[in-house]
Parts: sequence; structure tokens; C-alpha cells
Amino acid sequence: MQSENWLSALKVIIFDMDGTLYQEDSFMDRYIRYMLEATDREHETEAAVALGRAILTGEHPVQFGHFYSMQDDALLVRKGDGFAQGLSWDGGILAGPDAGEPVPDLIHIGDPWCIAAVIGHKYKLSGQKIRQAFERVREEMVQEPYRFEFRSELVEAIAELDAVEKKIVMTNTYLASGMEFLHYMQIHDSFDAIYCDAEKPRGIQRLVTELLQEGYQPHEILSIGDNPWNDLHPVKQLGGRTCFISPYGSADPENWDLRLTTLDELQKLMQDIQAANTRREFTSGEDRAQAYQQEVQG
Repeated sequence: MQSENWLSALKVIIFDMDGTLYQEDSFMDRYIRYMLEATDREHETEAAVALGRAILTGEHPVQFGHFYSMQDDALLVRKGDGFAQGLSWDGGILAGPDAGEPVPDLIHIGDPWCIAAVIGHKYKLSGQKIRQAFERVREEMVQEPYRFEFRSELVEAIAELDAVEKKIVMTNTYLASGMEFLHYMQIHDSFDAIYCDAEKPRGIQRLVTELLQEGYQPHEILSIGDNPWNDLHPVKQLGGRTCFISPYGSADPENWDLRLTTLDELQKLMQDIQAANTRREFTSGEDRAQAYQQEVQG
């Protein structure tokens, strides 16, 4: 694990939920199937599912970290604050937007949920159809036979992490489903604040700005998530610490303070933060005692 020097300074941790507190992608095939079901594109279902899987496994030119332009049905590759180039779906190079040119209607391909959403828009399905499929999948994920697995050891490590002042979870998922998932994982009581319908990335930018206004320093705030655009970029821009957790590769060129792939690693990070902060408090207590003793003796 990384140097505990900065871990010991942490006072606030912001957790994403989907893909961060649990890792699961089997829902994606069903999501795509449900979107195409009973539409005039239903006969293309197997091709759409195969496309989603190819992106997920890194076997397609479209990758995690790219942006999908609904307007042009093309992909954009980020560079700095703009875009370096465009890509066609077969990987051909297209002219990207001019520097500073606003690009409307973009979807960041940051996680398996985003892959399904992009495919829904590529196949020109209605927003209502995409939303219905999304809600259907989420309802299934806490019911047999599709219940997702979670690690009770990670849940315990987060619950036992009392050396920081605030533990916050932020999810863009709607309230009913977000709370249902947290209750299902038995982790809802472990957080000081829960934000559903969080409107990330803007929502997390607002939250961190509020924390800074409360007096927290940027280096005292850590954001952990699997979708860099939603969970990490806004926090890094404000000087906060970032932890990218995902089992998938990413074309996003940014460097993060931590790069994890598994929930075991996240559990270890929670334990390391607890240990680092406990040692900091113990050392601070010793320093105060020594200072008091010197004052008395002086």
C-alpha cells in the first residue's frame, strides 16, 4: 500500500457505490437485452450484447475512458481539458473538435452501466426504454437468481473505520434503488451521509467545495470510485486525494494517488487508513504529553 504519510492526514472519505462497494458486471447483458426487447431493433440483440462484452473485455477499439458523442455516433479521446481526436466504431481516426469547442451530449464510458447506456443511444432507443431497462435490472440485482455478491469483510472494514471524521457515499442511482442496495449490503449504517441522485460529476464537485468551505483541507479528502470522470476528476481538480478502483483497463490518461483492482485491496486500504490514523493520534498524544511535562518541569 502507498505511504501512510498522506493516509494519516485523511479526515473525509467519499465512496462511490456501484462498482466500488461491490463489483459485478453480469447485469450488463440483461440490461442490453431489456433495452432492445419489443423494439424494431430487437433482431440485433445478440450483436449488441457482443458489442458490449467486447468493450468490457478490452477487445474493441472503444474503451473505458472514451466519450461517446450522441450527436455524431462517434467516440472522443480526452487529452488535458479537451479532446485529442475522434474515433469511429471500427477504430478509424476522425477529426476531433477544435480546442475549446463545446461538445454537447457526451456520455463518458466509465463503467459497465455506461457501456449499456451508450449502446442504448447508439441503437437510437428512447430514454424511457433505457430507463425502464435500467430500473428492471436494478430490481433484479437484489432478488434471486440475480442477487449480486458482496464482501462482508469489506463492509466490516468500512464500519470499523472510525479514525476519520466523515464517511460519505455518493451514487447517481435514484433514491429507492440506492438505499435498497445499501440495505442489502448491510452497510447503510456505516456512513455519516448518503447522497443518491447525486448528479456526479457536478454533485461531487459541489460536495468537496462545501467540505473545503467547512474548513477541511484538500489533502484531507479522499474520493474512491470506479468511474474516473464522475468520481475522481472533480476531486483531483480541487486538490483532493483520489483512488481509482476497477478490474478493467482504462484509456483515461490521468494519474491517481491509488490504483486498485479488487475489493480485497479496498478492504486493505480501509485497514491501512485506520492504522495510519490511529498511529497519528497516538503520536500526537505522546507529543502533547511531552510538551506538558516539559512545561511542568520548566
